[in-house]
Amino acid sequence: MLYKLFQFTLESNIPLPELPQVEGEELEFAFRLLPTQEARLESVSWFHHWSLPNDDVWLSFARQGSGYLLHFPDLADFVVSANAKDISCYPAPGIPLETVRHLLLDQVIPLALSKSGKRVLHSSAVVAPGGAIAFIGMTGMGKSTLTASFIKRGFPLLTDDCLLLEEKERHLYGVPSYAGLRLWDESLSVLFPDEPMGSQVAHYTDKKRLDLSGGQLSFCSNPILLQRMYVLDSPQQKGDTKTISITPLTPREALLELISYSFKLDIADREFLKQEFEYLCNLATLPLFHRLIFPRDLSLLPIVEEAILENLNTE
Repeated sequence: MLYKLFQFTLESNIPLPELPQVEGEELEFAFRLLPTQEARLESVSWFHHWSLPNDDVWLSFARQGSGYLLHFPDLADFVVSANAKDISCYPAPGIPLETVRHLLLDQVIPLALSKSGKRVLHSSAVVAPGGAIAFIGMTGMGKSTLTASFIKRGFPLLTDDCLLLEEKERHLYGVPSYAGLRLWDESLSVLFPDEPMGSQVAHYTDKKRLDLSGGQLSFCSNPILLQRMYVLDSPQQKGDTKTISITPLTPREALLELISYSFKLDIADREFLKQEFEYLCNLATLPLFHRLIFPRDLSLLPIVEEAILENLNTE
């Protein structure tokens, strides 16, 4: 079965209902779900770990032969080829398919794209009349909720949590991922009371995936010129939980944020890191980046939206 993701074609030996099916297109990635087996962790060389706020390891990176092993403890192991085109998954016993699909689409593929020289940010984005507006930040900062509030307003979704960047004629574009938005039940019930509650994202989270491939909520399937990128900051960190604040970032500040929120499969690849740093340095000089602080109160989202729309009209 062939599917479209980030405008690339992905072949899979299991159904991927989150993605649109295609036929007869050039293959970019191949995915195989394989039988559960014990991971051969002793034959790998670990070089990086992602940790959760409680310091538990969420994802470990290793070299395995000429390729890579991505180890999600107690969930699954993904083996990625050296060119990041072929991906295999060995799930832990009892792990449901929706969890495998979530890890593949929202974690592994963005990392594989980075190995292919693509630039992918931890960012959600919607399409406004003047171009795409993106929200950058760590998990739990409100990217998806803020994105959902604009979707409710009628702005099409571009991507949820993984923004692929593409340059055309010295302009920066955001490339759509797939027509799904992951939200907590409270956000879903407040923002979309008339929509179905969505499907389970993964067995370890209560988040639901809202399907935007049909119905009244819209999804943009074409690359869109980027108009603004907002880096989300916690109001608690600034000592103010009520004020909405939008301030432009200096190129240095923007660069640090871009480095922090970029997907990278191999952080020890010096040549890649050099190219990545040069690219991000140039990107940081664009007048796109602002810091956004807003109260985490669903009832105040319309006011936050108005502040953002007003900011879009400023230089």
